[in-house]
Amino acid sequence: MRRLQWIVWAAAFFFQMPFSGWAQNAHISWTPSGYGGGGRFTAIEVDARNPQHIYIGSDVAGIFRSRDGGNTFALTGKGLQGFCVADIAINPKAPHQVVVLTDGGLHYSLNQGDDWNRLSDQIRYASRYSGSRLLLFTQQSLWIGTDKNGLFKLPISDLQSAPQPVSGLESVQINGLTVYDGYLYAGTSKGVFRLADKIWTARNTGLPSDAMFIADIASVQNTLVLLEKNRGLFQWNPSFQIWEPLAISTQPLPTAYKSLFVHPGNSRLILVGSHPENWPHLLFKTQDGGKTWKTLQSFHMDAKAPRNWTRTFTGAEEIASVPGSHNTLFLSDWWNVWHSTDAGENWVQKHYGLQNTVVNDLKIHPKQADWLYLCTADNGLMISRDAGKTWNRAMNGVADGNAQEIEISRNNPSRMVLLMNPWGKKDRIHVYESRDAGATWRDIGFSVPPEKLPGFGYVDGLATNVERDPLIDDILYIGTNGYGVFKTINGGKDWIRINRGLDTPYIKGPGALRVHPRSPSTLYASTQTGGVYKSVNGGNTWERLTVEDRFTFGMAIDPHNPSHVVVGCAGNTLLITHDDGRRWKEVRLPATPHANLAVYGLEFHPDVSGLILAGTIRYDVQATEGLFISTDNAETFKKLTMDVPEVNINTITLTRENPVSGYVGFNGTGLLRIVLKEISG
Repeated sequence: MRRLQWIVWAAAFFFQMPFSGWAQNAHISWTPSGYGGGGRFTAIEVDARNPQHIYIGSDVAGIFRSRDGGNTFALTGKGLQGFCVADIAINPKAPHQVVVLTDGGLHYSLNQGDDWNRLSDQIRYASRYSGSRLLLFTQQSLWIGTDKNGLFKLPISDLQSAPQPVSGLESVQINGLTVYDGYLYAGTSKGVFRLADKIWTARNTGLPSDAMFIADIASVQNTLVLLEKNRGLFQWNPSFQIWEPLAISTQPLPTAYKSLFVHPGNSRLILVGSHPENWPHLLFKTQDGGKTWKTLQSFHMDAKAPRNWTRTFTGAEEIASVPGSHNTLFLSDWWNVWHSTDAGENWVQKHYGLQNTVVNDLKIHPKQADWLYLCTADNGLMISRDAGKTWNRAMNGVADGNAQEIEISRNNPSRMVLLMNPWGKKDRIHVYESRDAGATWRDIGFSVPPEKLPGFGYVDGLATNVERDPLIDDILYIGTNGYGVFKTINGGKDWIRINRGLDTPYIKGPGALRVHPRSPSTLYASTQTGGVYKSVNGGNTWERLTVEDRFTFGMAIDPHNPSHVVVGCAGNTLLITHDDGRRWKEVRLPATPHANLAVYGLEFHPDVSGLILAGTIRYDVQATEGLFISTDNAETFKKLTMDVPEVNINTITLTRENPVSGYVGFNGTGLLRIVLKEISG
């Protein structure tokens, strides 16, 4: 039958009809709506048979794929169980087969990354830094290097078979694999090893005894080169069976090294990158096998790209060449993907589709529906005035770091409050106010109390929530994970701590602190270990509403019936009250129970009565259960199909559009616009 037309939706929209059975037939579309770039890109793989196909790995979002040589990218991580990518490899004999090694296991795809299946959850790479060749295809096998479990291999003829362990390197972190002179070599945290007749032997002669952390290793033609983390570049001398240093003769020199590239068609062309943890970030090049060196400094941002907190190269992760080209290279770093057509002399930013971004909050301007205010990790506050097509950074007067939440006044939408968590600064709660719609900001924050926080692993002292009184703009509330709740009645000139009765002041989650929309003196607080609290006197005193010690996170108050409150909990569950918290009912999502799973973000539709979305997270940042919908006031839920990676969902924002639409902010894959439509059976 044909899809139901807009008439059905219009009637339901204006008369707020209950959607009996609607969720059973819901179709959802996902459209990337965030800015490109924004996070760490860890790996690059270019299809040798079709160089237009390029795969980029992320530290939080899985895989991005380009089909046009890197001009545009799209997420292609459906089915991944881990989103921190250590390496990607294409089967040279069957390019539709792609393998990826992540912190959540070893995965393969048989359709160029459209879908992924996990081969093993034990063969993984969880270390923050890795080399560039952990997945190595040879004539007969795929070799897989890990950081804790040693080496494994698969027959190239059957990548779906069980990987077989290759004993001998279980006690080291493998950072790179290569083949030289017919033998497999492994660069590890304890030096170089060669595999012959199923036995590993050390090949470290010439390396200083305190220089055994091999960051990467590469072999081209008759040349074997390694990069030691602290001492730099070495080349193997086969005549004397010894490693000889290739000194980088330019200044300044880094204190540590990370990335190594030897051109597969010209072993005399070598690029070396400094370690991302060390500043300044440097990239070196030699064209004569190490006799002379230069520092590469020409990095050009795309004028159409959104402004980032950094405007240049920020620590090379991996460098790859385009097969068939002597001069075309790609480089990934901690913020961008770069492209060079002159062997690294000049680099141009690539960003379209690479929304490798942690989203913490999204608010929509109450009078301008196309104006979006996006709180992100690292890049801070981003503003779009065209519904997500283009973005601009809005941090004038704000300390760089992670934007946590923004509140927009409904009385005067030009007046806003921004909550920040700058990098490494925990002695202050960073609150900023703007009175010109985010163009400029002034600090209205305050110092944290001097007491020591409890030693619980889930308590970090960070600011988590900001709420504004719906009637009086000068009344603000700040929730924190450790210090409880703070309040100002004069727009931030003075702050007081309001924790009386709030015995577990560990507030975390989207909407974990809420002001009642019709009774501003009534507040709710959702806490880790303590459940839900309520205040009826503006936070002067709190009463605990839930009886069990439990972890609760995001909350939502029904705009059609504010006595109805829904709370996300650990373990696939929600708590629901229809009488302002006097009685509670537990509802379980139709999802596989897991100790690390929690319901995190919740959002009622502003117009469609009874419709609520619930987003899930996993504490171990592996694949979650995704997004769920209820059309009966959270009594029952149905899982919505996700054609995108099931990364932790941090925030949900629904609009007043028809059909039901909104935005979902992820812990890695940025911001995606959703549209829900009913499909006739």
